[in-house]
Amino acid sequence: MERTDAKIGATNSQSGSGRRAAIAAVSAILLVSAVLASPRTQEIESAKSWTSVHTQAIGTDMIRNAPALIPPLPEFIGLTGIDEAWAWLDRDVTSTIAIIDTGIDFNHPDLKPYLLPGINLVNGRKSAQDDNGHGTAVAGVIVSAAKAGDFSPGRGRWKGKLMPIKALDEFGAGNEEKLTQGIRYAVNQGADIVVLSLGLRRDAQSLREAVAYAESRGVLLIAASGNDAAIFGDTAAVQYPAAYPSVISVAGIEGMRNISSSTSGPENDIGAAWRVQTMAIGGGGIEMEGTSMGAPQVAMAAAMLKAAYPEWEPLRVRETLRRTATPLNVLKPWTPNSGYGLLSAVNALLAGDASDWREPNNMRSQASELPLGKEVAGRWDGKSDADWFVFDAKYDGLFSLSGDRGKFSLYDGDGKLVRPKPAEAVPDGVLMQWPVKKGRNWLLTQLPDNSKAEAQDYRLVSGFSMNPDASEPNDTSASAATLPARSQKWTGTFHKRGDVDWFAVTLPKPGSLKLTVTPDTTRIDPELRIYPAGGKMVLVDERGDGGIEYGAVSNAKAGKYYFRISNAVSSNPEAVIGTYTVSLEYITEKEDLYEPNESALTSTPLVIGKTYQGLIQTTKDEDWYRFVLTKKTKVKLGVANIPSPMVMNVELRDKKLQTLEQWINGKEQKTISGEIMLPPGTYYVQVTADRYNRGQHYSLKLETANE
Repeated sequence: MERTDAKIGATNSQSGSGRRAAIAAVSAILLVSAVLASPRTQEIESAKSWTSVHTQAIGTDMIRNAPALIPPLPEFIGLTGIDEAWAWLDRDVTSTIAIIDTGIDFNHPDLKPYLLPGINLVNGRKSAQDDNGHGTAVAGVIVSAAKAGDFSPGRGRWKGKLMPIKALDEFGAGNEEKLTQGIRYAVNQGADIVVLSLGLRRDAQSLREAVAYAESRGVLLIAASGNDAAIFGDTAAVQYPAAYPSVISVAGIEGMRNISSSTSGPENDIGAAWRVQTMAIGGGGIEMEGTSMGAPQVAMAAAMLKAAYPEWEPLRVRETLRRTATPLNVLKPWTPNSGYGLLSAVNALLAGDASDWREPNNMRSQASELPLGKEVAGRWDGKSDADWFVFDAKYDGLFSLSGDRGKFSLYDGDGKLVRPKPAEAVPDGVLMQWPVKKGRNWLLTQLPDNSKAEAQDYRLVSGFSMNPDASEPNDTSASAATLPARSQKWTGTFHKRGDVDWFAVTLPKPGSLKLTVTPDTTRIDPELRIYPAGGKMVLVDERGDGGIEYGAVSNAKAGKYYFRISNAVSSNPEAVIGTYTVSLEYITEKEDLYEPNESALTSTPLVIGKTYQGLIQTTKDEDWYRFVLTKKTKVKLGVANIPSPMVMNVELRDKKLQTLEQWINGKEQKTISGEIMLPPGTYYVQVTADRYNRGQHYSLKLETANE
């Protein structure tokens, strides 16, 4: 990273080496004392009309009597370069940072001087006092970083304020309505930065509009990406509002390593320290983990940038933070794990403005990453200038581009030009759309042919939507996709707002049905409804966002069945980037070809050496067989494939139906075998069991065993 020696704000004559010496001295002054905290995952159900929102941190234990500030500095301050940034800053930081969370502790001695009254959106009769601890911990990160400036050789000091907006309850849970209200309140009350260490797993129109409102008023939003990867692994998706283009999405980093619990995704912009020492309710200290703790670190760096460059709009702040982050891998300046890398407040402060920092990207081989769903900014220096970008499409779908007008061309993985959709088919607010295949795609951007400007700055926002699945249109029971009557798998999508998928199958014979619906993203909460032939609807929705749902009809009658699959994240959910996979298992009842054979009179004749497939259809079912010997013979009677844990009873009877021999298997034994010498005559074999199994045949075989 190239640095400039130009001063920021008022002139300061102290040398860089002198500043670093002063920083070293300061490092023996500040610390928020801490203890390791245990995870807390308690949630409460929100009103049905709103999606629940939760904090993005782990840990709530504390030492209430620990001193608030003792040497040295919390580690995250040095890791993110905040201490060095203070040394270079010659203007006071005057930002008002709104923290939409569980509130902040008004009684904490280190927080109290910085707090505005704020608002309690959970209970309007109360103050924004924190009753959980999460919001206090978020505020503590900012205040710890602010206090580091008090001992800096630079002239700049923290003169800003924190605005507590309590939108989450004592369990750290809330809903979309309160989150949306919180953003609008922060903007209207004069905040210039908003910290959102929380999230919900779905896009919501009201939230999206609130984010756009903040951007239009010049307010910077910074949000945690989420910690869902700890539970959901690769299916975890960056939460909202972090996933919106104009919101800085903050991932978690430890040292210079990615954190597996931090949610990965194309929307991630930057990483910050995953584990921090911060402040707790009542004046104590606490150690916290999670992307929640990264968002306030980025907010502090943004506030320092705004102090140095008060004329900068949010886009320039976002782009500078992205540009100056320290990549975790120098060969990959952007990754979905941590965005553009680890936050560097000092690099951001010293970097100055650079509208086309992704250069050189004039050739396809130099293409810059275009994270899907996010923004990029640059500059076209004349009509001969070309800026190339590359992106990965996880699915087949539709790529869209919005923002400033230009000349755009898209190329697929084979280097072939992709034909865009006709202009009349492109939605309002979107410049162009192209159908794309899964894999790498390249975007060429240039000045418009009709442009009179010699150069032009631009901002572009990429978007992606899923193709309709192969079963569409199937939005109603009348248009339900017809399935064959067999076990099978298929994949579906929710490619449009309010999408619902219906399927129908006609069972030719009784059996059992088992359905499994597996989403590949936490943005889908699958709901399965089964409408049996002549029966009541079965609703399956037990496991929430990203969960696998299991439905079954154990005694399915022959007839027509309907399956309805929807995304239950809300009553009218937005389109989702992702899929669900359905596994349908249809197990028919086996047929007993030898019925009726429930008595000696209807017994099935046995041929020596032939295998007979029988079925115990009820607990009272009896299967009778008979055979005739013309001479004295030693016979061997064997039964195999006995369904577990069935206990089977096999009796050999003479022509008077008197029992000659009896064999019984154990619960774990799947075979019976017996031998007996018999004189000439007619004999019967009776088979019974302690339970039925209509899905599995047993095998019976009679053989001779003459010595």
